[in-house]
Amino acid sequence: MTGVYRGPVMWRTIAALSALWWVLIVAPALTATRLLDHAGATSAKGGVLAVWLGGYIAQFVVFLAISRRSPRPAVLGWVIASVVPWAADWTTPLSMWWLVLWTALVVGYAAWLVVEVSRVDQLRSGGVAASGVVLEVIRPTFNVVVNKDASRRVLRLRVERPDGTAPYEARVTATFTLGQLPEADDRLAVRVDPARPQLIELVEDEPIVRAAPQPDDLPPEVAERLQTLKTMRDRGDLTDSEFATARQRLLESSAE
Repeated sequence: MTGVYRGPVMWRTIAALSALWWVLIVAPALTATRLLDHAGATSAKGGVLAVWLGGYIAQFVVFLAISRRSPRPAVLGWVIASVVPWAADWTTPLSMWWLVLWTALVVGYAAWLVVEVSRVDQLRSGGVAASGVVLEVIRPTFNVVVNKDASRRVLRLRVERPDGTAPYEARVTATFTLGQLPEADDRLAVRVDPARPQLIELVEDEPIVRAAPQPDDLPPEVAERLQTLKTMRDRGDLTDSEFATARQRLLESSAE
């Protein structure tokens, strides 16, 4: 499992970066509109394009910082960072109401993200330790490979708390190293918000307690082939059923 604990005040950083992100979207649109109003489209063309391009790159860099610091997925934010700045630049000269619309979209998303991150802050500062038994590993509609070494999955867990609360089901999204995704019946350490039992996260750096045979329990050549199969599954080269069939055949052949 990958990821780094970032402390209990992430929402402040996300809020500050989000404010800067909004400024870097709005300011180029307003500046370019002023240039067009005072100099005309022909003479201001070069300056307008420079302002637009500079603003686009700057806001994209800031949102990259937001996404890296946020413990919540930022897929919608990436769409906004890719599309809205250009939309604001092109539509603001037509009407300022367009800029109001884009501002509402950016601010609304940023506010939602800050609230979500503040909940994670509360979870990490006041959450209780628990155990999660994997019931199902759900691959997103679009297989999300974060980079060449990591992939994101949704886990359906049976949460078992030490405080006497009856076990219950919950879902959590997390990023894992390719070849190291959990499987059904594996057990993971989780942190639970007592006030919001469905708000949970995996505890970083805690090992996954495996239910199925692992490479360390197998002959080296079999272990290497099994690890290759796992990596292919995690990348999306094999479906879960294809992986299960291939693993079963591999384990049977190694037992002969």
